[in-house]
Amino acid sequence: MDALFDRLFIDSIADVSTRQVLAWAMQNFYAFTLVLVRMSGLMAIGPIFGQRVVPTNVRILLVVTMSLLVAPTLGNQSRIAFRRLDVNHDRLLTRDEIPQQLEERFSALLDRAGKFDGSGLLPGEFHYSLELPQNLLDYVLMGVGEFSLGLVLGLGVLIVLTGLQVAGELIDQQTGLSLGEIANPAMEINGSITGQFLFMLGVTILLVMEPFGGHLLMISSLVETFQTLPVGDAYVTTSAVDLLRDLVHRSLVMGIQIAAPLLATMSLVALTMGFLGHSVPQVNVLIIGFPIRAVVSLLILAIGFSGVGRAVVDSVPVAIDNIRHALTAL
Repeated sequence: MDALFDRLFIDSIADVSTRQVLAWAMQNFYAFTLVLVRMSGLMAIGPIFGQRVVPTNVRILLVVTMSLLVAPTLGNQSRIAFRRLDVNHDRLLTRDEIPQQLEERFSALLDRAGKFDGSGLLPGEFHYSLELPQNLLDYVLMGVGEFSLGLVLGLGVLIVLTGLQVAGELIDQQTGLSLGEIANPAMEINGSITGQFLFMLGVTILLVMEPFGGHLLMISSLVETFQTLPVGDAYVTTSAVDLLRDLVHRSLVMGIQIAAPLLATMSLVALTMGFLGHSVPQVNVLIIGFPIRAVVSLLILAIGFSGVGRAVVDSVPVAIDNIRHALTAL
C-alpha cells in the first residue's frame, strides 16, 4: 500500500493518518468499481436489462445505483455466507461443511488464521480481504472476472428465453409467415415475427412472475455471488460453463415443445389439403390453403399462450437457481 502511494503521490503525503484515510478511501473506491463491473455484466446481455429498447443512459443509471447500494454491504456478505455454510450452527466452520468448489479458498483462510491443523474457522476469521492491484494489467484481469459473473447469469436466462424464438421460427415456417422476413413491410423486425412476439411475451411474464419478478430474482442471485466470490477474486467455474451448454439443450427442447401442437396441426392441415387437391381438382389448394393455415395457426397460438407462460415460469427460476449454485456453491 505504501509503495502504491509513493507512486501516485510522489512522497507528498507524510502524515500517517492522512495516508490511512486515503488508503481507506482508495480501497472502497476500488471495491465500488469492481461491484460496478460485476453489475454491468448483467446489464450488458441479460433479458430486460440488456434489451435495445432500454436506453443506454437508463442502464448506466441502474448499474451505478445498484452498485452504490451493494458496495456498503460487502463487509456483511462473508458473515451471511458463514451462517449459510455452518450447517450444524456451532459457529465453527469445518472442512466437511465446505463445498468442493470453495476448498481452496477455505485452505487459504485457514493459513491466514494460523490454523495449520485445519481445525476450523470462527465467524471473525471467515473474512476475505481486498487487495489493491499492483498494476493496470492486474486490475483489468480482475475486471474481466467480475464482468464474466454477471455476463454468465444474464446469458443463461437469455438462452432459456431464446427457446421461444426457436419456437417462433418453427411456427412461421409452417404457417407461411416466414415470408415476412423477405418482404418486410417497414415493420423494423428482423427475423421471425412470431418468434419476436413470443420472446416479448416471455419477457413480460418474466417481469410479473410470482412470488416476485424474474428481474429481481436475477439481481438477488447476482448479489449472492458476493458471499463466496468477493470482489477482486471472481471467476467463472467450469461447472457454470457446462451449465450454459445444458441450458442450450433445454432451450431447444422447450422451443420444440411449444411449437409441437401447431406443427402437428399444420401437418394435419397439409394432409387434408393434399387429399382435397386430389379428390376435387377444381379447388385451388394454393389459394384456400394460406388463409386456412393462418386462421388455424392463430387459433392454436391463442390456445397455447398459457403453455408459453407455464414454460417460462417453470424454466427461468430453475435456470437462475442452477447458475447461482454453479457460481457460488451455495
